[in-house]
Amino acid sequence: MLRRVLLGIAALTGAAALLLALLLADTDDNDATVTGNAAVDELIPPRNAEVLSQETVGIDLASGYDARLNINGVDIPPGQTRHLPNLNRFTFRPDQGKAIESLRAEQNCALVTYWRQEVGPAEADTISWCFTAS
Repeated sequence: MLRRVLLGIAALTGAAALLLALLLADTDDNDATVTGNAAVDELIPPRNAEVLSQETVGIDLASGYDARLNINGVDIPPGQTRHLPNLNRFTFRPDQGKAIESLRAEQNCALVTYWRQEVGPAEADTISWCFTAS
């Protein structure tokens, strides 16, 4: 009888732990590749987000970094990238006459090449992520 009670308690504890892990994973916006990266503060839009076809795409980097954007294999010209120095945010918003006029329906992927300004692009790193546009 005691063995059956202990097994029941263990099963309930395991189920509760699994449920808690699923709830935390589902509601946690932390992205391990961002959280564990001292250079990257935020991906815009976040990984796996659902956005509109004219949504801004970019990255928020730690101070002292520079970046180049590539969306769906298209290099975004520096003149079309908006840089907010106080936030060190690099963004691109699709529009008529730009390198990308609108995000494609369904999946889009961004690739950002970033580097410490004091070192230069010769020692750059990259981060990529995908999101869905409608």
